[in-house]
Amino acid sequence: MNHSLIIEEVLAHPQDVSWLPWAVQYFFFIGIAACAALFACVLHWRKQETPELENLTLLIALTCAITAPLALTADLHQTARVWHFYAYPTPWSWMPWGALFLPLFTGFLGLWFLAQHVKQLTLKSYSVTKWLAVGSALSAIGLLVYTGREVSVVQARPVWFSYAFPVAMFLSALQTFLALLIAATKSEGSVLRKLAWGQIIALVALAIVVAIWASGNTLSGTAIRQWLDVASSARHYAFGWVALWLVSLGLCGLVLRYPLLRPLRILLAFSAMALCWLMRWTLLIQVQTVPKFNAQFNPYTLPGGTDGWLAIVGTFGLWIALIVIIREALSAIARRIQHG
Repeated sequence: MNHSLIIEEVLAHPQDVSWLPWAVQYFFFIGIAACAALFACVLHWRKQETPELENLTLLIALTCAITAPLALTADLHQTARVWHFYAYPTPWSWMPWGALFLPLFTGFLGLWFLAQHVKQLTLKSYSVTKWLAVGSALSAIGLLVYTGREVSVVQARPVWFSYAFPVAMFLSALQTFLALLIAATKSEGSVLRKLAWGQIIALVALAIVVAIWASGNTLSGTAIRQWLDVASSARHYAFGWVALWLVSLGLCGLVLRYPLLRPLRILLAFSAMALCWLMRWTLLIQVQTVPKFNAQFNPYTLPGGTDGWLAIVGTFGLWIALIVIIREALSAIARRIQHG
């Protein structure tokens, strides 16, 4: 009897990542913008007025809200088809909801920012600002839900498939926004301490959520532990998370003790931003290197062009430029009104 041995060769072709660094920039800036809008709405509706803190919060929110959609547009592979979200609505998908919430959020926020400064320049009160604040806050909540759920519903990427994903994204953005506010505000004493305590609470909550997520008996938790076991790069990124979290928490403690040291507060802002950004880079880019349809890891190298380093540096440069332009424009208008 003849026995034939059949050998089958399986060829695995590496899969290119579909989400580029532009997506990381979008998730980074839109999270900060949404948290800032919610905080500004609370400041606006409470009885005790804090115009300086509210204006600073609105500046952070508006500049991030302008930067984020530009980064998102750059990440879309067929930008001209954006109008399909409106012409052919598919409410069962999360993407059309983003196409609704994003322009609403930027529009409400822009009108609120303008109305707030017109009110201060003319010394007149406008009740419409309260409702613009509410509109900004509601659309911010919609954006936070949309940006979290458009990723966490993807079962094909088990690491993403968890309700912990949007919660972790929110808390990491919240602690970053509070750190930016701590670095930029001229307020002293109790205000700084309250902001520092707020960031500490956000950092502790973030650590608890990530720990439960990674240790849970879920598809996502199992995938995270397996990824950490087989990929040294995953362990390196995890170490980066822990190191930046510890640095941020330690700097928060120092700010509580030495609130007037501006260099310390700036260092805290950089640390918090680095933690927030690294989390998004790990979860959005590095998770795409985990095998999905093949039997090998998909290598990814960050290029130097517009889909790589230039995208990252350019987006941050745009954000800083927007802050400088808006602040200088407001100062010039105020001087002109003051001198007649």
